[in-house]
Order: sequence, then C-alpha cells, then structure tokens
Amino acid sequence: MKKAKNIIKYSVLGIAILVLVLIVLGYTNLGNLSTTKNRENVFVNIENEKIRILQKGSGKDILLIHGSPGLIEDWNSIFDSLAKNYRVTAFDRLGHGYSSSNTYTYHIKDNAILAEKLIARLGLKNPLIVGHSYGGSTAAYMATHSDLKYIKYIKYVIIDSPLYTSRLRKIYKLVSTPVIGKGIALFSSYTIAKGQIRDGVAPIFKSLGEEKINELVKERQQIWSQPKVIYTKSKESVNYQEDLNLMSHKYKNIASNITIITGKDSLGTLRTDCEKFHLEVKNSELLILDKTGHYIQFDKSQELIAAIRRKMASN
Repeated sequence: MKKAKNIIKYSVLGIAILVLVLIVLGYTNLGNLSTTKNRENVFVNIENEKIRILQKGSGKDILLIHGSPGLIEDWNSIFDSLAKNYRVTAFDRLGHGYSSSNTYTYHIKDNAILAEKLIARLGLKNPLIVGHSYGGSTAAYMATHSDLKYIKYIKYVIIDSPLYTSRLRKIYKLVSTPVIGKGIALFSSYTIAKGQIRDGVAPIFKSLGEEKINELVKERQQIWSQPKVIYTKSKESVNYQEDLNLMSHKYKNIASNITIITGKDSLGTLRTDCEKFHLEVKNSELLILDKTGHYIQFDKSQELIAAIRRKMASN
C-alpha cells in the first residue's frame, strides 16, 4: 500500500514538474527562428509588433495576405511576374513566418487592422487586396467594415477561403489550452510538427511534380514548425468559426468589387463557401478552376496572375 502511494505521489510530482517546465519554456523564444539570420529580411515596426515585409516593383499597388499557417513565400509563384508591372507588397501575418505576435489576440479583425496600418505605413495607394485562405477571410472582413479607412476604394481577390464555415481539429484545442498551450506548442515543434505538416500540405497541391512538392513541404516544415506559428495557427483556428459568424451576415451589404477564385474539386478546395459568398455579394465574379488544390497560386499561377491583371485593369 505504501509503495502504491509513493508511486502516485512521485507520478503527480513528475506531472507537476513537467507542467511547470512547459509553462516556463513556452514563454521563451526557444525553437523560433532568429529574425536576424537572413539579412535579406526587411521588417517594419507597428505598435510593438515586428512585421516582415517584401516589396518589389513600381506602379499601382497590390497587397498580398497569406493563409494560416503561411508566410511571404506562399506568393513566390506569382510575386515577380506581378512586380514587373505593379508595386507588390507581401508580409508575414502576426505570429507567422518571422513576424512577432506580442499583442495579437488571434482574430480576423486583428489582421484587417494590421493590413490597414501597413497600407498607411508603406504609403500604398488604393491597393488591390489579394488574400488566400485566412488572408481571404481577412479581405472579406475588410470589405464588410466601412469604418476601415480605405474600404471605399479597394478591390479584392479572394482565393479559396473559409467564408462561412471552418473545421477545427482537436489538436488545436489542446495547443490553445490556457497557461500551458505555448509549452505544448514548443513540445510539438520538436516531436510531431514536421510530420503533421508533411501529411497536411503534400496532398493539397494538385498539379505540381513530386520534386517541387517536396521543396515546398521542406520550406514549410522549417517555418511552420516554430512554436509561435503552431500556437498562432491553433488560436486562429479556435477563434475562426466565431469570427466568421460575426462577419458573414454582413456580406449582403458589400459594395466593393470582388473576384472569388476556387477549384472544381470540392474536397480539395473551399468551393462551397466561395460559391455561397458569390451569390450573396452582388458586385462579384466567381472563377472556378479545374485541376487545382487549395494552393491555387502554385497549381494555377498563370491563371491567377491573369485574373489579378484583369482586376487591376478594371474600373
């Protein structure tokens, strides 16, 4: 009996120590990539946040907003081509890539406000907003809120985005656990993260060769397995449905010019949400592309570039 009590006592003590370690380490920068490692990285400081940006070209402005998780490099397949004729700006959203998340509350609204502040800070003039996935949800939020400064003058391209419904995996609830969540994210980054990223990302690409897919997966394994990114993705996912519920009833009032792009494969894309959004938004067009997965900017880069060019040329 005494031996059993000792086993229980030391087990409880061990668990308590483990939880304490998770809490302490979770609030360190352990496992996150250094922002100074790559000298080519450029940052702007916006209200206690360090945001990585990339800007090329000259002319009319385009602002690219990536998904969740995501990073500037999600736009590599279209960035340089567009920069030949326009001034193109991309950035790592809060808590993603190399950007910080010191005061981020992990809501779509935060990202819309950040986009607004970047537009002002960088002097972008009436930019076309192009958003993929979570970035498209952010664009939809911007289009529904006339209190944001530039809304009346902005056109949008929304690429395969959740606009009404969001699926939540149980692991994201676990990582979002109060107090110890960041510690769980740190533990995950050294154990299951890279495997989960590989299994989740590789099937999303539809028309790329195996070598290119492996290259994209490895790039994302390095960046997305950071504890801060795992935690950010989890918190955004937990808040996603609530955020969509708060904004989706306003879609019928959108007056902005919007192009929605999705794919025919409803299992590999978010076609249902995109079609429903198109029916609600009067001043919109819907492009449904064949043989593409969720990452339309990689699978159908030329078609996407053409659509963006048409949008830039439209009144």
